[in-house]
Amino acid sequence: MVNKNCVLAILASFVTMFVLGYVAYEPLLGGFFADNAGTATGVIKEAPVFWQIIVGQLCGATLLVCALSWKGVENAAAGVKGGALVGLLLSLYFGFMTLGTMNTSTMNAALVDAVVSVVLWGVAGAVATVVLKRG
Repeated sequence: MVNKNCVLAILASFVTMFVLGYVAYEPLLGGFFADNAGTATGVIKEAPVFWQIIVGQLCGATLLVCALSWKGVENAAAGVKGGALVGLLLSLYFGFMTLGTMNTSTMNAALVDAVVSVVLWGVAGAVATVVLKRG
């Protein structure tokens, strides 16, 4: 059921994922991912299209909150576990599908992305759970 806490949890997890994602993928690991970009050329946009990134992050946050709600998580620790699992599986799904069909990344990039996703989605899962259980 969608209620005020659900919407707030989506917004809170979106902000968490957006901010931590930027920090992780740009200043911290930007060089690593540039070095592990695969053999395709010209695929990275010079300037990101932020409205598209925001829509994607909102969809991810909504998926996370739905999964945690359906699972019935009760505390932040359960939110971390649930979020980390969802992030891991989505990252591995996308990473291996990309590796199998395109030349845009390497195995190293896919595996590092999975680790980063576990952290990002785990933290966002804790935040979402705290907000969901607040009311």
